[in-house]
Formats: sequence, structure tokens, C-alpha cells
Amino acid sequence: MKISTVVTISITALLAVHTTEATGQWRLIQSKKDDDLCWGVDEAEHGENIILVECDDGEDEQLWDFDNGRLTLKAKDGNDELCAHAVTEKERVLRVKECKNTDRQKWRYDKHGDNEWTPKDDSDLCVQAKGGGADEDDKLVLEKCDEGEDQKWKWD
Repeated sequence: MKISTVVTISITALLAVHTTEATGQWRLIQSKKDDDLCWGVDEAEHGENIILVECDDGEDEQLWDFDNGRLTLKAKDGNDELCAHAVTEKERVLRVKECKNTDRQKWRYDKHGDNEWTPKDDSDLCVQAKGGGADEDDKLVLEKCDEGEDQKWKWD
């Protein structure tokens, strides 16, 4: 009796981890330093850098879904299969890439603590605004967590 219970729980847990469906609760990720700035992309295409843009909650390419540790971008064309991907070597930037079940696409957000987004596979790195505004060079980067204002985000 106990063995079948354990097997059932394990299979259920595995299915939950591999779920690829978004929850459909699309939200902005806003800078706490300047709530007029949000995460977004110029175009929802594989490999695009995630950048800071002026917030527009009706703009699909600024809306994100956070489910099972994965951040999925809402695309204009309805192809909601691009996820925030941590590039942790050399550039240390965020890009959107085809959603896969990899640690580089798994994230943690501490809503009740320091409001930081960290990649699951490297919790010493935090998403940080480079440049601090909505210019072409203002991409999001991964830097050592320092509790600075450029590393704090609203996810409401």
C-alpha cells in the first residue's frame, strides 16, 4: 500500500515539473527604481536580448507568465513559446529563446524579500538594468547580487 502511494506521488510530481503550458496570467515586470520601465523585447524572436522598455501593459512583448520557475513571453503572433534564458558566460545577458526544460530558463523571484530575479542555476547572480533607461543599450544583464536598486523588480 505504501509503495503504490509513493509511486503515484512521484509520477504526479514529475508531470508537474515538465508542464509546458503557461498559466495565462500575463504581467509586467517593472523596475522598482523607475516603474515606467519594464522588461521587454524589440521583437519576439529566438535570441533577442531582453531590454528595458517604456511600460505599456497592452503590449504583448512586455507581458510575462511565471509558472513552475519559467518566465514565458507573450508574443503578438500567439506563439507563446519564448522564455527568458540566462546567458551566464561572457556577456551575462538575458535573451528569449525557445522554451525548454533547462536550468537556464528556470528563475526565482523573491517577492517578500529583496524583489530580485535570479537564475535557478546561479543564485549569486541577479537581473540588473544596465544603463538605467529605455535606450538601445539598456539591456538586462546578470551581475553579482548586491541589493542595489537596479536589481529590484515588481511582479504584481
